[in-house]
Amino acid sequence: MQTNNVVHFPKPYQGPSINGNTKENIETNIEMMKHFHIQETISTVIPILFAQLEISGFPIDEENDKFDIKDSIFIVETLRAILCKYYGIDHPIQRVIENIFEGEVESGMLKITKNLNIEFKNTEEV
Repeated sequence: MQTNNVVHFPKPYQGPSINGNTKENIETNIEMMKHFHIQETISTVIPILFAQLEISGFPIDEENDKFDIKDSIFIVETLRAILCKYYGIDHPIQRVIENIFEGEVESGMLKITKNLNIEFKNTEEV
C-alpha cells in the first residue's frame, strides 16, 4: 500500500460561496436565466400571435407584397422590451415606449406623439 505524505492545503479563500459557486457566478447565472426565460416566452408567443394575424387576414410572410421584415422585428423587440422591463433589464425600445405617448397615464387619455426625438446610447454604455 502506497501512502501519500504530501499535505494538500485548501484553496485560497475567494469569498462566500454556495455549493462552490461565488456570488458573481450565481448572479451571472440568474441574468442568463432571465434572458433565457424572455427568449423562451418570445419563442412561444410570437408564432401564436403571427398565426392569429394570418388567420385574421394579415399574413406576415415573404409572399405578402406588403410585408416588411422590420415590422415583424419591431413587434418581437417590443415584446422583448416589455419582458426585459419586468426583470429590470434595459432595452432601447423601452425609451421609445416611454416617449411615444402624450397625455396622462392615470387618466387613460394617451395619444401617440407627432414628433419623436430619442437619442439611443450604445448598448455597452447603458
